[in-house]
Amino acid sequence: MSEPIEIAALEGTESCESLDAVTALLAERIARYTMGDSTSVPLDTAKRLLGGMAFCVQLHLNGAASAVPKDAPLKERFFAGVAEARRLTRRAKLMLNEAQRWQPPVVNTGFLDTLAALPSFFKWYNAEFFAQEIPCSIDYPLCQPVSDSFSGVEYMLDYLKRWLTESAFLRAFPRESLVELYEQYYGDYEDLLVNLYLPAAEAAILCALSNAPVRALRPGEGQHAESIRLICAPDEADARNAVFMAAKRACEELCSGSAFARDYLEQTALDLMVRLRATYTAGDVRERIHIAGIE
Repeated sequence: MSEPIEIAALEGTESCESLDAVTALLAERIARYTMGDSTSVPLDTAKRLLGGMAFCVQLHLNGAASAVPKDAPLKERFFAGVAEARRLTRRAKLMLNEAQRWQPPVVNTGFLDTLAALPSFFKWYNAEFFAQEIPCSIDYPLCQPVSDSFSGVEYMLDYLKRWLTESAFLRAFPRESLVELYEQYYGDYEDLLVNLYLPAAEAAILCALSNAPVRALRPGEGQHAESIRLICAPDEADARNAVFMAAKRACEELCSGSAFARDYLEQTALDLMVRLRATYTAGDVRERIHIAGIE
């Protein structure tokens, strides 16, 4: 069986474990997985087991201080990684509890369906054998998605961190304002698989740009043009500074003190700037700009 990428991850950067050590650990994992009934498994299962080994070894390598040295034998590093995966799983469960407890004032079907599906991760997640897998359905799209480089419990942790950031932001707004915004932005927002943070974040940024109250989610009459003017300034550096300052002001007004929340909103503001400037460059600032209130 040839798995050069995963075996390279198992070899590490310093100890350079031999292929014999990897093979011996895989054989032990197979015996454990089959409860001693067999020394072989289907190729797909063997690949999954090898992937779990690689994930746990890398998790130990990247993790916090451990009693197991980074250059310890492969088997010791693997089991240290399993312990770390279990620790992170407990942390993720606490985050899920928080997500269930503190929901935004407005939700949709995709949001609720995903929230209902997330507990199955903790029911089926197997840190010992398949720690790299995500055994649940995650359909709700985040405004700023989790990196493709994450898998297993690391993916779940980052997903929940972003979910909680978006939910906390939305809880700063009145329900009526959000409903009006979503109806203008998406139409049938309740049954569409759409992100709820994005319209509110963009509207808040436009309000901040035009010095309108951020919680209103709607700049005053005649202020839209000023927002567009700042975003589409001839010098892109000026536009970037304007949207970053708007994001900072929005966070301050909404009492969002988390550094991650500020970075999250700043990235959303930058994405908005890029999209509007591209439309402006194309010669039609208004075409296909789905920002509620821009008429």
